[in-house]
Amino acid sequence: MSKSLAAGLLFLLMIALAAMVPSCKKDTVTWKPEVSLILKPDSGLTTQIFDFRINIPNLPKTQEEFYVRWDMNEDSLWDDSFSAYPTATHRFYKKGTHQVKAQILTEDGQRITINKIIKVDQGYSAPHVSFKIDPPEGNYLTTFTFDASTTFDDEDAFSTLLFRWDFNGDDIWDTEPSSNPVAKFKYKKALDYQVKLLVTDPTRRGSTESHLLVVNLHDDGIVPDFTISPAEATVKDTFLLDASATHHTTDPSRIFTYKWDVQSEVVYGPFKEPAFKHLFWTAGQQKVTLTVTDQYNLTNSVVKEFYVIKENKPPVPKIQLSTPYGNITTNFYLSSWPSTDDITAPSQLLVRWDFEGDGNWDTGWSYEKQLFHQFTVPGEYWVTLEAQDEGGETSITKTRVLVSESTAQTGFIIDRRDGKYYGTVKIGDQWWMSDNLDFRTDPKMTLPMLQKCYEATTGNCDSYGALYQGERSVSYSEAGKNYCPDGWRLPTKQDWETLRGHVPLNGARDAMMVGGSVGFNARYTGEGWYAFVYNLAGDIIDTIYYYDGLYKEVQFLSISSRPYFNRNQAQFYMGLKRNYDGMDMLWGNIDGYFYVRCIKDE
Repeated sequence: MSKSLAAGLLFLLMIALAAMVPSCKKDTVTWKPEVSLILKPDSGLTTQIFDFRINIPNLPKTQEEFYVRWDMNEDSLWDDSFSAYPTATHRFYKKGTHQVKAQILTEDGQRITINKIIKVDQGYSAPHVSFKIDPPEGNYLTTFTFDASTTFDDEDAFSTLLFRWDFNGDDIWDTEPSSNPVAKFKYKKALDYQVKLLVTDPTRRGSTESHLLVVNLHDDGIVPDFTISPAEATVKDTFLLDASATHHTTDPSRIFTYKWDVQSEVVYGPFKEPAFKHLFWTAGQQKVTLTVTDQYNLTNSVVKEFYVIKENKPPVPKIQLSTPYGNITTNFYLSSWPSTDDITAPSQLLVRWDFEGDGNWDTGWSYEKQLFHQFTVPGEYWVTLEAQDEGGETSITKTRVLVSESTAQTGFIIDRRDGKYYGTVKIGDQWWMSDNLDFRTDPKMTLPMLQKCYEATTGNCDSYGALYQGERSVSYSEAGKNYCPDGWRLPTKQDWETLRGHVPLNGARDAMMVGGSVGFNARYTGEGWYAFVYNLAGDIIDTIYYYDGLYKEVQFLSISSRPYFNRNQAQFYMGLKRNYDGMDMLWGNIDGYFYVRCIKDE
């Protein structure tokens, strides 16, 4: 090739490269969002709901979505965290000029703040009516109290509201308008009544509220009771059912008649005499319902079950503990009420206790089923219970209790939803559960996939507590629901950070574990997570659950989450590991399953 030809080719190549430079530079130019805040309506009254929408007409195709947070109250504080929803609604309760501020976060990290001025004039609305009935159900001798103290008006003072009642639901007002929100009424007949309340404000705007009230012939003051003798008998023995103990709590002049329903099959009576003899021809569980009626035709019933036996079998003693972990200040609650026997009722079982498990009984035989005990020396104890039935048969059971040398203040709670007991401990000014929560949620009633057992084994929920999914727990909480016991709630990131301030820096992990100085009583119960399986069309065809970390680590849930680009960095949790001496305070997998320690809702 000649030198002139080579020089010509080099010149052409330089021109081509120069032509490419502007286009490369153009591709790196950052786009500028054209943000607008659309308001409907653009002005209005204090009674209206305003709709807000953020619009970015030049959003590039490479930016799938953007995030928005709002300040509606002009307090320079954002009302919530960033959300992918571009819309919001708000009602302004005060007239005047209001400024709404929104901040937009794009996927490439740009932040734009935009303001909107809104003029709001005074509007007027009807009162928000609410009332309660106490008691919620009763008979025609009951004086009912109707309390509308929770009623309120957006514009007018409570003292300016007028209340009017229709107790019978016949559309005839039984009272004149009054400023007193409380009324009392006694009904003459046992019927279902639709109680109606009208509340008006000074502008004569009014609202009504209705509640169904059942007035029946049931009287809780009647206490039906009967004894069954002999206490131990077989088929073809004659039983004496004696209702002489039946009485009324406030009116000793009541006169009763008695009806007996045996096995929900045959009803005997009514009888004037309280004693009734009956022969059971088959062995097994028997159920007798006693219905007592007084001279006012008011009634109440009691059901008792007992066993007609062929032979006497030993009882099955069971121990119910407030918590298996505590310290030398813990007053452990012990109950033998779960104990059963084929003949003897639990209330008639004799029990005695050996708290240390050393073979020396610390109590004598007693019918008392509940007690408290405090261990003054730390260690491991096998609390032993022996039960004896009316035939003299006995059985023994044991359960382990671990007592630490900590002096942290402790207690216990009962979850009224399922009767489970949990230990509690005060750390700083916070009260924490010292056992893992084990509330089994119903997917049909709550959220699918919200709660799981480790390795999907129910026995592991019994041993370790339940696992709760991070994102669904947040959604469940944001919906105003709570799966912690009443008066307790899920902890936030701030709650865990407050707790960490009361844990020693050196040896934090051991202080948080069972037997540790803090009294938190954590165990290495692991963690979990899930993943969807998709087909080629992108449809979900299966869900796979993973479990790991048993005996190696534990992760506890917080209700705090954050907007995420990576789902593995979206859910805040507190964790403990065997190979790390501190407390993990991390953002983790929002698809994860965590254990739960509820905190008292102060």
